[in-house]
Amino acid sequence: MELRTKLGAAAFLAAAAMATAAGCGGRDDDNPTPTPDAGCTGVCSTDAGSDAGTNTDAGTGDAGPTANQIAATRKVSFGTKATLRDVVVSGIHYEKLSDQGNGSWRSYFWVTDPAAPKEGLFIHKFYTDTPDAYHPQIGDTVDIEGFFGTEPNYSPFTGRRHHLANQQTPAVPLAITPKTTDAGTANLPPANEVTAEQLQASLAAAQNSAAYLGTRVHLAGPLTLTNPQPSQLQRLDNEDAGTLYYGFEVTGGILVYHDKTRSRTFSDGGSFEGCDFQKAALDGGSVTFPNGISGVWDTYTFAACTNGSSDITGCGNNDRDSGVPGTDQRYTYTIIPQGCEDLPGQVSLPE
Repeated sequence: MELRTKLGAAAFLAAAAMATAAGCGGRDDDNPTPTPDAGCTGVCSTDAGSDAGTNTDAGTGDAGPTANQIAATRKVSFGTKATLRDVVVSGIHYEKLSDQGNGSWRSYFWVTDPAAPKEGLFIHKFYTDTPDAYHPQIGDTVDIEGFFGTEPNYSPFTGRRHHLANQQTPAVPLAITPKTTDAGTANLPPANEVTAEQLQASLAAAQNSAAYLGTRVHLAGPLTLTNPQPSQLQRLDNEDAGTLYYGFEVTGGILVYHDKTRSRTFSDGGSFEGCDFQKAALDGGSVTFPNGISGVWDTYTFAACTNGSSDITGCGNNDRDSGVPGTDQRYTYTIIPQGCEDLPGQVSLPE
Protein backbone atom coordinates (compact mmCIF):
# COMPACT_ATOMS: atom_id res chain seq x y z
CA MET A 1 0.00 0.00 0.00
CA GLU A 2 1.31 3.44 -0.86
CA LEU A 3 0.18 6.63 0.83
CA ARG A 4 1.19 9.40 -1.51
CA THR A 5 -0.74 12.55 -2.30
CA LYS A 6 0.30 15.60 -4.28
CA LEU A 7 -0.65 18.85 -2.60
CA GLY A 8 -2.64 21.34 -4.63
CA ALA A 9 -1.95 25.05 -4.33
CA ALA A 10 -4.81 25.76 -1.92
CA ALA A 11 -3.98 22.78 0.27
CA PHE A 12 -0.31 23.68 0.23
CA LEU A 13 -1.04 27.21 1.39
CA ALA A 14 -3.38 25.96 4.11
CA ALA A 15 -0.75 23.55 5.33
CA ALA A 16 2.00 26.15 5.14
CA ALA A 17 -0.07 28.61 7.14
CA MET A 18 -0.02 26.18 10.04
CA ALA A 19 3.72 25.78 9.94
CA THR A 20 4.74 28.64 12.21
CA ALA A 21 3.51 31.38 14.46
CA ALA A 22 3.16 35.06 14.03
CA GLY A 23 6.52 36.03 15.44
CA CYS A 24 7.69 38.71 17.80
CA GLY A 25 10.94 40.65 17.93
CA GLY A 26 13.39 40.16 20.74
CA ARG A 27 16.84 39.08 21.80
CA ASP A 28 18.45 35.80 22.70
CA ASP A 29 21.68 36.37 24.59
CA ASP A 30 22.20 32.74 25.52
CA ASN A 31 24.62 30.50 23.69
CA PRO A 32 22.47 27.90 21.94
CA THR A 33 23.41 24.27 22.32
CA PRO A 34 24.80 22.50 20.33
CA THR A 35 26.34 25.58 18.75
CA PRO A 36 28.84 28.15 19.99
CA ASP A 37 26.93 30.97 18.27
CA ALA A 38 27.17 34.34 19.95
CA GLY A 39 24.22 36.11 21.52
CA CYS A 40 21.83 36.92 18.71
CA THR A 41 19.42 39.61 17.72
CA GLY A 42 15.92 38.44 16.90
CA VAL A 43 14.46 39.94 13.77
CA CYS A 44 10.73 39.49 13.46
CA SER A 45 7.37 41.16 13.93
CA THR A 46 4.87 41.86 16.65
CA ASP A 47 2.13 40.58 14.39
CA ALA A 48 0.67 37.95 16.75
CA GLY A 49 -1.94 36.96 14.23
CA SER A 50 -2.85 40.43 12.97
CA ASP A 51 -1.21 42.82 10.56
CA ALA A 52 0.03 45.22 13.19
CA GLY A 53 3.64 45.82 14.07
CA THR A 54 6.92 46.12 12.28
CA ASN A 55 10.01 44.01 12.25
CA THR A 56 13.35 43.75 13.67
CA ASP A 57 15.92 44.72 16.13
CA ALA A 58 19.26 44.69 14.42
CA GLY A 59 22.49 46.65 14.27
CA THR A 60 24.40 48.46 11.58
CA GLY A 61 27.26 47.77 9.23
CA ASP A 62 27.27 46.31 5.72
CA ALA A 63 28.54 42.99 4.41
CA GLY A 64 27.93 42.24 0.77
CA PRO A 65 29.72 38.95 0.15
CA THR A 66 29.68 37.60 -3.40
CA ALA A 67 31.88 34.49 -3.40
CA ASN A 68 30.19 31.79 -1.30
CA GLN A 69 27.91 34.62 -0.31
CA ILE A 70 25.54 32.69 1.96
CA ALA A 71 28.33 30.94 3.83
CA ALA A 72 30.03 34.31 4.29
CA THR A 73 26.80 35.92 5.49
CA ARG A 74 26.36 33.23 8.15
CA LYS A 75 29.71 34.26 9.64
CA VAL A 76 29.09 38.02 9.99
CA SER A 77 27.98 39.59 13.26
CA PHE A 78 24.27 39.63 14.03
CA GLY A 79 22.73 42.89 12.87
CA THR A 80 25.11 43.25 9.92
CA LYS A 81 23.59 44.36 6.63
CA ALA A 82 24.13 41.80 3.89
CA THR A 83 23.21 41.38 0.23
CA LEU A 84 22.52 38.14 -1.60
CA ARG A 85 22.53 38.26 -5.39
CA ASP A 86 20.94 35.90 -7.91
CA VAL A 87 19.71 33.44 -5.30
CA VAL A 88 16.80 31.11 -6.06
CA VAL A 89 13.73 30.51 -3.91
CA SER A 90 14.02 26.86 -2.93
CA GLY A 91 11.29 26.37 -0.31
CA ILE A 92 8.30 28.12 1.28
CA HIS A 93 7.76 27.87 5.02
CA TYR A 94 4.81 30.22 5.55
CA GLU A 95 2.94 32.92 3.68
CA LYS A 96 -0.08 35.09 4.43
CA LEU A 97 -1.90 37.80 2.52
CA SER A 98 -2.59 40.84 4.68
CA ASP A 99 -6.17 41.15 5.86
CA GLN A 100 -5.93 44.93 5.47
CA GLY A 101 -6.85 44.73 1.79
CA ASN A 102 -3.62 46.35 0.65
CA GLY A 103 -2.24 43.36 -1.25
CA SER A 104 0.78 42.99 1.04
CA TRP A 105 2.28 39.59 1.75
CA ARG A 106 4.15 38.18 4.67
CA SER A 107 6.41 35.29 3.67
CA TYR A 108 9.00 33.04 5.26
CA PHE A 109 11.05 31.16 2.69
CA TRP A 110 14.44 29.72 1.83
CA VAL A 111 16.89 30.71 -0.89
CA THR A 112 19.79 28.78 -2.35
CA ASP A 113 22.77 30.10 -4.28
CA PRO A 114 23.01 28.22 -7.61
CA ALA A 115 26.73 29.08 -7.69
CA ALA A 116 27.12 27.34 -4.32
CA PRO A 117 24.19 24.88 -4.13
CA LYS A 118 25.20 23.55 -0.72
CA GLU A 119 24.46 27.00 0.77
CA GLY A 120 20.98 28.19 1.74
CA LEU A 121 19.39 30.72 4.08
CA PHE A 122 15.98 31.48 5.61
CA ILE A 123 14.35 34.79 4.64
CA HIS A 124 11.80 36.61 6.82
CA LYS A 125 9.71 39.04 4.75
CA PHE A 126 7.17 41.16 6.60
CA TYR A 127 4.14 42.88 5.03
CA THR A 128 5.92 46.25 4.91
CA ASP A 129 9.11 44.92 3.35
CA THR A 130 9.67 45.78 -0.29
CA PRO A 131 8.07 45.11 -2.64
CA ASP A 132 5.15 44.62 -0.26
CA ALA A 133 3.05 42.75 -2.84
CA TYR A 134 5.77 40.21 -3.62
CA HIS A 135 5.31 36.69 -2.32
CA PRO A 136 7.86 34.10 -3.39
CA GLN A 137 7.33 31.23 -5.76
CA ILE A 138 9.59 28.21 -6.04
CA GLY A 139 12.23 28.92 -8.68
CA ASP A 140 12.15 32.72 -8.48
CA THR A 141 15.56 34.35 -8.85
CA VAL A 142 15.97 37.35 -6.57
CA ASP A 143 18.43 39.75 -5.01
CA ILE A 144 17.89 40.33 -1.30
CA GLU A 145 19.25 43.06 0.95
CA GLY A 146 18.58 42.72 4.64
CA PHE A 147 20.07 42.24 8.07
CA PHE A 148 21.55 39.02 9.36
CA GLY A 149 20.16 37.65 12.60
CA THR A 150 17.95 34.91 13.97
CA GLU A 151 14.30 34.20 14.46
CA PRO A 152 13.47 35.09 18.10
CA ASN A 153 14.02 32.34 20.61
CA TYR A 154 10.32 32.21 21.53
CA SER A 155 9.09 31.55 17.98
CA PRO A 156 7.66 28.03 17.78
CA PHE A 157 9.50 25.67 15.44
CA THR A 158 11.79 28.34 13.90
CA GLY A 159 13.34 29.94 16.98
CA ARG A 160 17.05 30.81 16.70
CA ARG A 161 17.09 30.00 12.96
CA HIS A 162 19.55 32.15 11.02
CA HIS A 163 17.90 34.50 8.56
CA LEU A 164 17.90 37.79 6.69
CA ALA A 165 15.15 40.21 7.69
CA ASN A 166 14.50 43.92 8.10
CA GLN A 167 15.77 46.31 10.75
CA GLN A 168 13.47 47.98 13.25
CA THR A 169 15.62 50.72 14.76
CA PRO A 170 16.18 52.72 12.67
CA ALA A 171 13.55 51.24 10.36
CA VAL A 172 15.07 49.75 7.22
CA PRO A 173 12.93 47.31 5.22
CA LEU A 174 14.14 44.03 3.81
CA ALA A 175 14.50 44.74 0.09
CA ILE A 176 13.82 42.03 -2.48
CA THR A 177 14.48 42.52 -6.18
CA PRO A 178 12.69 39.85 -8.24
CA LYS A 179 14.77 39.12 -11.34
CA THR A 180 13.23 35.95 -12.75
CA THR A 181 9.72 34.85 -11.77
CA ASP A 182 7.35 32.07 -12.78
CA ALA A 183 10.30 29.86 -13.71
CA GLY A 184 9.08 26.99 -11.55
CA THR A 185 11.19 24.01 -10.58
CA ALA A 186 13.15 24.21 -13.85
CA ASN A 187 15.10 27.05 -12.24
CA LEU A 188 15.61 25.19 -8.96
CA PRO A 189 19.05 23.75 -8.22
CA PRO A 190 18.86 19.96 -7.77
CA ALA A 191 18.53 18.74 -4.21
CA ASN A 192 21.84 17.92 -2.58
CA GLU A 193 22.32 14.15 -2.40
CA VAL A 194 23.12 13.24 1.20
CA THR A 195 23.46 10.22 3.44
CA ALA A 196 22.29 9.86 7.02
CA GLU A 197 25.94 9.95 8.10
CA GLN A 198 26.44 13.33 6.42
CA LEU A 199 23.39 14.81 8.11
CA GLN A 200 24.42 13.31 11.44
CA ALA A 201 27.66 15.29 11.16
CA SER A 202 25.58 18.48 10.98
CA LEU A 203 23.74 17.70 14.20
CA ALA A 204 26.70 18.72 16.35
CA ALA A 205 27.71 21.72 14.22
CA ALA A 206 26.92 25.40 14.62
CA GLN A 207 24.59 27.04 12.14
CA ASN A 208 27.46 29.02 10.67
CA SER A 209 29.22 25.81 9.66
CA ALA A 210 26.62 23.02 9.43
CA ALA A 211 26.64 21.43 5.99
CA TYR A 212 23.62 21.78 3.66
CA LEU A 213 21.75 24.04 6.08
CA GLY A 214 18.88 25.92 4.44
CA THR A 215 19.08 23.88 1.23
CA ARG A 216 16.98 21.16 -0.31
CA VAL A 217 18.44 17.73 0.33
CA HIS A 218 17.59 14.24 -0.83
CA LEU A 219 18.33 11.65 1.85
CA ALA A 220 19.17 8.48 -0.01
CA GLY A 221 17.02 5.42 0.50
CA PRO A 222 16.04 2.89 1.41
CA LEU A 223 14.86 4.37 4.70
CA THR A 224 12.56 3.10 7.41
CA LEU A 225 10.36 5.10 9.74
CA THR A 226 11.98 4.02 13.00
CA ASN A 227 10.08 6.13 15.55
CA PRO A 228 6.69 7.76 14.92
CA GLN A 229 6.89 9.81 18.13
CA PRO A 230 10.45 11.03 18.81
CA SER A 231 10.68 12.99 22.06
CA GLN A 232 12.46 15.89 20.33
CA LEU A 233 9.31 16.68 18.34
CA GLN A 234 6.84 16.39 21.22
CA ARG A 235 4.42 19.18 22.10
CA LEU A 236 4.77 20.01 25.79
CA ASP A 237 2.16 22.63 26.66
CA ASN A 238 -1.62 22.64 27.12
CA GLU A 239 -3.70 21.10 24.36
CA ASP A 240 -2.46 17.76 22.99
CA ALA A 241 0.52 17.86 25.35
CA GLY A 242 2.23 14.52 25.33
CA THR A 243 0.13 13.22 22.44
CA LEU A 244 1.04 15.52 19.55
CA TYR A 245 4.39 15.03 17.87
CA TYR A 246 5.37 17.29 14.98
CA GLY A 247 7.10 14.60 12.96
CA PHE A 248 8.90 11.30 13.02
CA GLU A 249 12.36 9.74 12.88
CA VAL A 250 13.89 7.70 10.08
CA THR A 251 16.96 5.52 9.65
CA GLY A 252 20.07 7.09 11.13
CA GLY A 253 18.20 9.12 13.73
CA ILE A 254 17.22 11.83 11.23
CA LEU A 255 14.15 13.83 12.24
CA VAL A 256 11.44 14.73 9.72
CA TYR A 257 9.21 17.73 10.51
CA HIS A 258 5.98 16.83 8.72
CA ASP A 259 3.74 19.85 9.25
CA LYS A 260 3.05 20.31 5.53
CA THR A 261 2.22 16.67 4.93
CA ARG A 262 0.29 15.40 7.96
CA SER A 263 -3.48 15.05 7.85
CA ARG A 264 -5.46 17.37 10.05
CA THR A 265 -8.85 18.83 10.88
CA PHE A 266 -9.20 22.60 11.15
CA SER A 267 -11.21 24.61 13.67
CA ASP A 268 -13.60 25.76 10.93
CA GLY A 269 -14.59 22.16 10.26
CA GLY A 270 -12.45 21.75 7.17
CA SER A 271 -9.81 19.10 6.82
CA PHE A 272 -6.62 18.32 4.93
CA GLU A 273 -5.75 14.81 3.80
CA GLY A 274 -2.01 14.48 3.54
CA CYS A 275 0.40 11.58 3.41
CA ASP A 276 0.39 10.93 7.13
CA PHE A 277 3.04 8.27 7.62
CA GLN A 278 3.20 8.95 11.35
CA LYS A 279 -0.44 7.94 11.67
CA ALA A 280 0.14 4.91 9.46
CA ALA A 281 2.96 3.76 11.75
CA LEU A 282 0.90 4.36 14.89
CA ASP A 283 -1.89 2.30 13.32
CA GLY A 284 0.50 -0.62 13.06
CA GLY A 285 1.89 -0.13 9.58
CA SER A 286 5.51 -0.60 8.62
CA VAL A 287 6.63 2.50 6.70
CA THR A 288 9.52 2.54 4.26
CA PHE A 289 10.89 5.09 1.81
CA PRO A 290 12.62 2.97 -0.86
CA ASN A 291 13.81 6.00 -2.81
CA GLY A 292 14.56 8.18 0.20
CA ILE A 293 12.99 11.49 1.17
CA SER A 294 13.54 15.14 0.27
CA GLY A 295 13.05 18.50 1.93
CA VAL A 296 14.82 21.53 3.34
CA TRP A 297 17.43 20.83 6.01
CA ASP A 298 17.21 23.47 8.74
CA THR A 299 16.73 24.11 12.43
CA TYR A 300 13.86 23.00 14.66
CA THR A 301 12.89 24.13 18.13
CA PHE A 302 9.74 24.19 20.23
CA ALA A 303 8.41 27.09 22.30
CA ALA A 304 5.49 26.20 24.53
CA CYS A 305 2.61 28.57 25.24
CA THR A 306 2.87 30.17 28.68
CA ASN A 307 -0.42 32.11 28.74
CA GLY A 308 -2.83 29.18 28.89
CA SER A 309 -3.55 29.27 25.19
CA SER A 310 -3.75 26.11 23.18
CA ASP A 311 -3.07 28.00 19.92
CA ILE A 312 0.63 27.43 19.38
CA THR A 313 0.65 29.81 16.41
CA GLY A 314 -0.93 32.71 18.29
CA CYS A 315 0.64 32.87 21.75
CA GLY A 316 4.02 34.33 20.85
CA ASN A 317 5.54 36.42 23.63
CA ASN A 318 8.92 36.83 25.21
CA ASP A 319 7.87 35.03 28.40
CA ARG A 320 8.63 31.69 26.80
CA ASP A 321 11.83 30.14 25.57
CA SER A 322 12.42 27.49 22.96
CA GLY A 323 14.37 24.29 23.14
CA VAL A 324 14.40 20.69 22.02
CA PRO A 325 12.12 18.59 24.24
CA GLY A 326 13.89 15.86 26.16
CA THR A 327 17.31 17.45 25.68
CA ASP A 328 19.34 20.44 26.83
CA GLN A 329 19.72 21.63 23.25
CA ARG A 330 18.46 25.04 22.15
CA TYR A 331 17.70 23.67 18.68
CA THR A 332 18.33 20.69 16.46
CA TYR A 333 18.05 20.08 12.72
CA THR A 334 15.29 18.39 10.73
CA ILE A 335 14.33 17.64 7.15
CA ILE A 336 11.29 19.72 6.23
CA PRO A 337 9.39 18.14 3.29
CA GLN A 338 7.60 20.71 1.14
CA GLY A 339 4.80 18.38 0.12
CA CYS A 340 3.85 14.74 -0.26
CA GLU A 341 5.92 14.57 -3.42
CA ASP A 342 8.94 14.78 -1.09
CA LEU A 343 7.76 11.70 0.84
CA PRO A 344 7.28 8.79 -1.59
CA GLY A 345 6.58 6.26 1.12
CA GLN A 346 5.09 2.80 1.24
CA VAL A 347 3.06 1.26 4.05
CA SER A 348 2.86 -2.45 4.75
CA LEU A 349 -0.04 -3.33 7.02
CA PRO A 350 0.09 -6.31 9.37
CA GLU A 351 -1.82 -9.35 8.15
